[in-house]
Amino acid sequence: MNNVFLTPLSANHTESINRSYLYKLLSFGFRYPTSETFKTFQNGEFFVRLWDTISLLPHVKFMKTEQAEQGKNVQNDLGKSTYDDFVVKLIQTFDIGIPEPPCPPYEGFYQNKSRTAVMLEVTEFYRHFGLAMSKRDGKRELPDHLCVELEFLHFLAFKESQSRIDKDSKSLEGYLLAQKDFLNRHPAQWVPKFCDSLCNRVDIPFYNLLARVTAMFITHELELITSHIKPFLKKNEGP
Repeated sequence: MNNVFLTPLSANHTESINRSYLYKLLSFGFRYPTSETFKTFQNGEFFVRLWDTISLLPHVKFMKTEQAEQGKNVQNDLGKSTYDDFVVKLIQTFDIGIPEPPCPPYEGFYQNKSRTAVMLEVTEFYRHFGLAMSKRDGKRELPDHLCVELEFLHFLAFKESQSRIDKDSKSLEGYLLAQKDFLNRHPAQWVPKFCDSLCNRVDIPFYNLLARVTAMFITHELELITSHIKPFLKKNEGP
């Protein structure tokens, strides 16, 4: 079983812990799958975890009602697919194409600036928090990949949770501001565009559903974090 499924779910966890875990799940879903990963998609384990986590988050739990029915179509489609077939579709969608793939999962393809500039900007965010790009299968991931940005938000939400537990208001303010700034400048600017493109141009039920969930989550996360940061902004303004 993949480590992402070993995390216990609980309504007693802080909201930020459950949000952090949802970011992790979404990142997991968009990564290049191993045969073991594909089995969790095919047997429904992945979506059970996804819906259970969403149901613990008041600001997005409506998605379970709206989107879970589509999960049946996903399972039917996956049941007719092999791992090799699934990977071929993934590569044809995300990795290869002329002059570019149909739906590249990289921010630099969707912003109105050079991709180099985008990668430098997101890398500075990561470096500010002492993070560096890791290697998977001997290859270093690119900083503007959807999975990397989701992993970064997973990290920030987790640190937010720690700050709340420690009652460290200064750190809490910092992590909330970081989430708002990063979401506003990066994922909220391009993830909905990527997800719309994926749903409109490609018929892969698993990724179509995952894209809709991800786009809605990003949009509602920015709204939530903006509301959480307001008390700090008012306090800093003074009387």
